[in-house]
Amino acid sequence: MAKIESLEQKRAKLAWEFVQGLKDKRKDKQKDFKSVIRKLPAMILTSGYGQTIAFHLAKGKDKPHYAIIKNVVAAIYELTKISDIETPEKLMEKITSTDHETYILLSKETLKYATWLKRFAEAELEG
Repeated sequence: MAKIESLEQKRAKLAWEFVQGLKDKRKDKQKDFKSVIRKLPAMILTSGYGQTIAFHLAKGKDKPHYAIIKNVVAAIYELTKISDIETPEKLMEKITSTDHETYILLSKETLKYATWLKRFAEAELEG
């Protein structure tokens, strides 16, 4: 029998792999990543999707924010196959120029993925 993964299982798997990769970092770095990841779902709900992505991009490429959004973009692309979102910057361009349906799909998918990230970060990372 062929193995069929649900969309929820795919989200969980991608989030788990990212968080496991963060466990190789120093404890203070894990704490930084955990802090940013924990806030991500609430930021999307309170500030809005586009504003949250813009906020994380504004922090700069040397901060955990960028690495997290880079992972989110890769996961969202893998889960939705929506074109032209291969980088955080391209995702921002897509957010500002796409139709309402695509914006809502991206937003909902990111929120669902961010929730998995949060749960795994809380369970697995130091801090």
